Amino acid sequence: MSAEKTDETPEVEPDDRDELAASDEDDHDEEDEAQAEADLARMEQALAALDEDTLRGALADMSEKSRQEVASQLQLPRATMRLGEALVPLVRRKLQTAGPEHRLQVLFALAQHVNDQTVEALGPRAEEPTRDDLLEVLPAVIDKHGVTRVTLMLAGYAASDALCRPVMRELLETDDRFVIGPPVEVDAKPELAAPAVPKIDKAELEAKREQRRVAKEAKRAAEVREREARAAADAKRRQAVHEAKRKTR
Repeated sequence: MSAEKTDETPEVEPDDRDELAASDEDDHDEEDEAQAEADLARMEQALAALDEDTLRGALADMSEKSRQEVASQLQLPRATMRLGEALVPLVRRKLQTAGPEHRLQVLFALAQHVNDQTVEALGPRAEEPTRDDLLEVLPAVIDKHGVTRVTLMLAGYAASDALCRPVMRELLETDDRFVIGPPVEVDAKPELAAPAVPKIDKAELEAKREQRRVAKEAKRAAEVREREARAAADAKRRQAVHEAKRKTR
């Protein structure tokens, strides 16, 4: 049963079709933009949810190249990456003010070993794995690195431009193992304590002033003696030259 065209069937003019196509494209663009914003928000949530042990371990385990990448992305002096325990709250605070692209780069540095093991296990399937491919290899990665770091990696890929972006997003949305937890509270930056003002001992102050006065006078006296000695030496030298000239006449 097919519908027959009648005189009452409206015809779509070419201009109308163009307008409909443009409208569809606009709708798709808005949907894509909304999805991208949601992916970025989830990536930021995954970073904020890193517990102390996971973040500390990820910072300690990363390669020197990744360590310097984190310092660069968060605008930290390289020396701060050796702060030990103080580095964890510092990185948390800097992540709060970093831009999305910088956060994403830090995320992949933190998930470096998780990503390396996953890529190695996938082999030639790594560029565009299926859901089944990931479900096959991820249990071993979770056993070694923990589900929190694996969730972090998935959130990073879902917010990136990688071909595997859709399947990573799907795992985050459908697999209960990869639920992102609540954010960890960020410690406020401690205020620098004002230096204590030392009490002034007037007697000690006068003694120091007297010492400086005596030292200055001694220095001046030494300079005077040095000038006098140079002048006497010059006079003797001139006298010796004069005597020598007299003897040669």
